Amino acid sequence: MKRHFFFLALAMAATLSAAAQLSNATLSMLADLPPTGSDLVHNCRHLSLDVDANGFFLDAEYATPYAKGYSVTGFRLSPALVYGINERAQLSVGLNASAFAGLDSLYRIRPTFSLLYKPTQWLTLVAGTLYGSHTHRLDAPVYDPSRWIFNYQEDGLQILTHTKRWISDTWLDWQHYLTPWTPDQERFSMGTKHTLLLFSNITNHIEHNPEGGEIAKSYTNGWEITLPAHFLASHRGGEVKTIDTNTVTTFNERIGLQASFLWGNNIQSKYNILTFDLPLYFYHLEDNTLDHGGNAFYPTLAYEYHRPMHDERRGWSLRAVAGFWHGDHYFSAFGSPLFWSANAYSALHIPASPNLANATDIRNILTFTLSAEHEFKGLNLGLQIDALYDLDLRKTDLLFGFYMRFKEKFLLF
Repeated sequence: MKRHFFFLALAMAATLSAAAQLSNATLSMLADLPPTGSDLVHNCRHLSLDVDANGFFLDAEYATPYAKGYSVTGFRLSPALVYGINERAQLSVGLNASAFAGLDSLYRIRPTFSLLYKPTQWLTLVAGTLYGSHTHRLDAPVYDPSRWIFNYQEDGLQILTHTKRWISDTWLDWQHYLTPWTPDQERFSMGTKHTLLLFSNITNHIEHNPEGGEIAKSYTNGWEITLPAHFLASHRGGEVKTIDTNTVTTFNERIGLQASFLWGNNIQSKYNILTFDLPLYFYHLEDNTLDHGGNAFYPTLAYEYHRPMHDERRGWSLRAVAGFWHGDHYFSAFGSPLFWSANAYSALHIPASPNLANATDIRNILTFTLSAEHEFKGLNLGLQIDALYDLDLRKTDLLFGFYMRFKEKFLLF
C-alpha cells in the first residue's frame, strides 16, 4: 500500500510540474483537455454521451472610462455523442446552448462537430470544433477571460503537441464565412503558443523510518525555467464582399521568461508553486489607411497551493497573482479592454463612446487576482476576483466571477 501511494505521489508531482509550465491567471476548471492515448484506447468502438453543464455569474464593476461595466448570470449546456473510431481517432457530434438570466430566449445555440486524430502520444490533430477559449491559456491582455461566457466555441483546425520539454497549441478559428457578393466581411483568427522547458531540477526526496523501514518523509522541490511565447493574428476582410470597408489585420506577440519553484509534501498531498513571469507584449495593426503598433511589459508574481484528495472530495487549490502592467499604444482584438492604450476602434469599425475612443496612449496598472477551485466527483466550483488599479487615474476596476461546472461521460454501448 505504501509503495502504491508513493508512485501515486510521484505522478502528482509530475502533473504539477506540467501545470507550472502552463500557469496563468485562468481557472483550470474552465479549460478543456483533449483525450489521452489511453483514453482513446479505452473508448475504442464505444459510443458515449458526454455532458458538460456550466453555471456562471460575472460582475464587472469598472471605474475607469475605457470600458463599460456589466453583470451576467446564466447557464451553458454542451452535450455530445462521442464515438471511438479506433485506438487513435474519435468523432464527436453535439451542440452548445447558452442561456442568460433575464432573456426570454436562448442567447446562442450552435452545433458542434469534431474529428480528433492522435497519431503519436505527443501529437493531436483536431478538425471542427476546437479545444479553444481558456484551453489556449492566453493572458487577459491578449484573450479576454469573459470570452469563455460570450464567445466560447471555436471552429477550424488545431494542432496540439505535448512532450517533456515542449508544449504547443496552434489553431485556426474561422469565425465568419463570407458568402460571395454579400455586404459583409470574412473574419478569422489564427494563433500559436509554445512553452519550452529550458531547465528543471525538480527532485523527489524520500526518508525511511529506520525502525520499520517504511517511508517517514517524502517531499518534492526544485526549480523549473520555461520560455513561453505566442503569436496571435485577427483578420477582417475578404475579396468577394460588396461593402467598402477596410481590410484589417491585428497582430499580437508575447515572449518572456518564466521561473517556477515547486515544493510539496507527497505524503500529505500538499503542493506549492511560486512563479515569476517576465513577459514582453507587442501589437501591430495594418489596414488600408492605418499602420501602427505598440508594446507592453507585464511582470507578475504568482503563488499556487494545491491539495489533491483521494476520496469523493477530489481536491482544491488557491491562486494569487500580483503584477504591474505598462502599456504603450497597446491593443488586442480579443484581449480585455482594461489593458488597451491605443485607439483602434476606427480601423475595426467598432462603435465607441467618446471616452472609449479617446483612450490614453500610456497605461500603468497594478493588477491582483485571487482564485479558488474545489473539485468534487464530476463537479467543479470556482471563484475568481480581479482588481486593476490605474496608477494615473487612481481608480480601480473590479471583476467578480463564480463558476460551476459538471462534466461526466456516460457509456451507451
